[in-house]
Amino acid sequence: VAVRADDGLLVPFTADYDVHYGSVDVGSSRTQVQHAAEPGRWVIELRTKASGLAKLVVDGTLLQRSTFDLDPTGVRPVSYRFDDGTKQSDRDVKLEFDWRASRVRGTAEDEAVDIATAPGLQDAASIQALVLARLRHGAEPGTIDMIEKDRIKRYHYTLLRRERLKTAIGELETVVYRSARDGSGRETFFWHAPALGYALVQAEQHRDGKRAFQTRIRRYQQG
Repeated sequence: VAVRADDGLLVPFTADYDVHYGSVDVGSSRTQVQHAAEPGRWVIELRTKASGLAKLVVDGTLLQRSTFDLDPTGVRPVSYRFDDGTKQSDRDVKLEFDWRASRVRGTAEDEAVDIATAPGLQDAASIQALVLARLRHGAEPGTIDMIEKDRIKRYHYTLLRRERLKTAIGELETVVYRSARDGSGRETFFWHAPALGYALVQAEQHRDGKRAFQTRIRRYQQG
């Protein structure tokens, strides 16, 4: 899907969520989509902070940040950062996308990364921006390749249904999508609200058919 920088397919916003594991409140998260300083360049940042007993496992703030270009070819990541919130670097990821050379280089969990890109390749944060842009364009998310550490994995997005959902910010019409990889026991369900520019209002991750993590929106602010 061609995405033009002047189509208004992305709008800056901030969304806050409560995070649950089963029925237990384990923290909060924030997603921000903002313009970068350079024309046509954007930033999506996701921060997750543990609370309660979950702080015994993760006491810092987990950060994902992707800088990407939005141009006629689509959402094209420039750089990606993952910080697990600890002083150690053995779980951190830093990637740079060199599209002229068709390479992704950097480090993942203290190991060097240098692999070939794939057409439309996304990182773990920019993939969310691409889904938003496609939905706002009236297109399906479809199949998207995403780099995870030093491997490229393919995710298939399938529209399941439309659902009216009660949330902390009111009752909203949503479209529900399933994302999964071939041969994986993990699948994720996403509720996007057209009235909020298709911002995510709820998500659930299931493993082998059982729900694990769930996020629910608490606040949304455009701009």
